[in-house]
Amino acid sequence: MQSHYITQNNSTIHYRKFGDGPKLLFCFHGYGREADTFSFLERRLGNLYTIVAIDIPFHGQTEWNDELIVKPKYLQQTLLQIRSSLKKENLKFSLLGFSMGGRIALYLTQLMADQVERLVLLAPDGLNFNFWRWLGSDTWLGNKILHYTIHHPSCALWILKKAEDWKVIHRSMANYVRFYIEDEEYRFILYHRYISMRKFKPTLSKLKQFIRQFRIPVKMMFGSFDRVIPYQGGERFKEGIEEFASMKVVEAGHNLLSEVQVGKIAQLINE
Repeated sequence: MQSHYITQNNSTIHYRKFGDGPKLLFCFHGYGREADTFSFLERRLGNLYTIVAIDIPFHGQTEWNDELIVKPKYLQQTLLQIRSSLKKENLKFSLLGFSMGGRIALYLTQLMADQVERLVLLAPDGLNFNFWRWLGSDTWLGNKILHYTIHHPSCALWILKKAEDWKVIHRSMANYVRFYIEDEEYRFILYHRYISMRKFKPTLSKLKQFIRQFRIPVKMMFGSFDRVIPYQGGERFKEGIEEFASMKVVEAGHNLLSEVQVGKIAQLINE
């Protein structure tokens, strides 16, 4: 497992490199994860792909010292710099994203469609309208409420309990949010991570247009028991790009990025 760093403005972005295959695969993890979580792919794919897994801002060993809201062009430049350092400048690359990393992969595909060979999505965020993310990161009022919540968590916990009681939010999601709100350190980490990816919001109609134009294969996998990101969003996304997009629903929850699923993930990347 090789660790590498690249400078982007005032920040230092950390990434891991697995394998040394001729093809190039960039990987983006989910919330609270790190680049290391992709290491299990090397055994199955390392002879076919050079796998580059990036610690996104406010995660892992990446030290983010620029503006809180990350500009997508920074990650775009990071990919191009890494590709150049690997001496693969003229090579198209594939993107793999899990959960929040799926939203990043979707947006980067929209931004760099002519350079993307394949898009692989594991329970990706970004295909379903998320009211809470929209409220918290895309509206002035929601941003103020989120900022207040970070400093006054008791009010947020009360609202969360009521939302759970009224079945506005599922218990598993409520427990997930509660875990991060109750601890002061995690609250501030949550705030930075949540707000920082605000601009990674793909326009699905435009993205579909690029998928058709550049004939990009899109491979998706969802968990049938996933309460965080339901598979119905994938079914809707497939509409109009059926020639290029396929989807698998496996008997699992949200955590699809695991060695248990390595065979299925490798198949998505290779088929």
